[in-house]
Amino acid sequence: MYSQDQNRPLYLSEDNPFWQEKSDRMRRGERLRPEEIDSIVTSTRIRLARNIATYPFPSKLDKKQAEEIVRSVRYELNHLQPFTMYDIGELGDDEAKLLQERHLISPALIRNRSISSVFITANKEISVMVNEEDHLREQYITRGLRLNEAYERLGKIDDALDKALTFAYDEKFGYLTVCPSNLGTGMRASVQMFLPGIAKYNYFEALLPSLKANGMTVRGVYGEGSAAEGYEYQVSNQKTLGLSEQEILLETQETVERICEQELILRERMLREEGLALRDSCVRAYGLITNCVLLTEKELETALVRIKLGIALGFLKTHDSAAFNDFISNMRPASFKVDNCEGEMTEEERNMLRADISQKVIAELVEKTTI
Repeated sequence: MYSQDQNRPLYLSEDNPFWQEKSDRMRRGERLRPEEIDSIVTSTRIRLARNIATYPFPSKLDKKQAEEIVRSVRYELNHLQPFTMYDIGELGDDEAKLLQERHLISPALIRNRSISSVFITANKEISVMVNEEDHLREQYITRGLRLNEAYERLGKIDDALDKALTFAYDEKFGYLTVCPSNLGTGMRASVQMFLPGIAKYNYFEALLPSLKANGMTVRGVYGEGSAAEGYEYQVSNQKTLGLSEQEILLETQETVERICEQELILRERMLREEGLALRDSCVRAYGLITNCVLLTEKELETALVRIKLGIALGFLKTHDSAAFNDFISNMRPASFKVDNCEGEMTEEERNMLRADISQKVIAELVEKTTI
């Protein structure tokens, strides 16, 4: 693992007005409760970019070299734990899109489908993309805010692969990668967050300068260049050179906790200013899902965002937030089609099936709260 001692503290600037609005509890120094973090943080991802020292970068590989890398990675991974291999060139468009929707592969891997593959564990927590922008993009995804656990789990796999394959590494620049922004640790620590309050009041304008000053950034849910979807954002480190992995993890953890604190303050403001209207909107969405006969893709997407907002604001409740988030993921277009649609179906038949599945699952997972 890359390490560079900077002998300096990492902290978030208090000068930015974004951080100056504090609740009474924050002023007393009280920590966030786990259930508060869980209402905001959807998942954690650690990603490592690596290249094998004896091969050119993927854009310069010939077919034989690309296949050699895939074989070598497959051999080493299967000595660590069971992985399923997917040759991206042999996947249909829907299957590839499903893996992308579930954050197991990237658009860049699909674009390189003539030479790329991915290895995925049965629980879908670990995926190793081969011949993407770099030779390897290793990643670990888990629910909630669990940065250190994710890093430790992935680090064991990374160390084993490095020992067997020998990654390209320089004492000054760390792990050598195609994009200079990944030099150093080659690590992206990302946390997916549900931020309706910050989005509603456009606090990102105040947030971004402070984040950038501390080597952090906010992107859409599918990473760089993607738009925010349903108030979902990805907070991650932008700087990888000159910092150790532990420094990046600490900075990311602190940033996420501060954003959580501000989000909770802004949710309280939403309730004060528009509580009744918001309750009506969220409960209407719940009523639509639990009573409809036909449900379009767009109607479901909009309703699920309102239901998730209703849970966050206390108008609705769920006994299993992880299952609810999984349901949202599993009902994305490609996932719904691959998992549920057998053969050719008309649009009306798909809308009926979508309504039937959604009605049953939401009625089981979500209920209205009493006023």
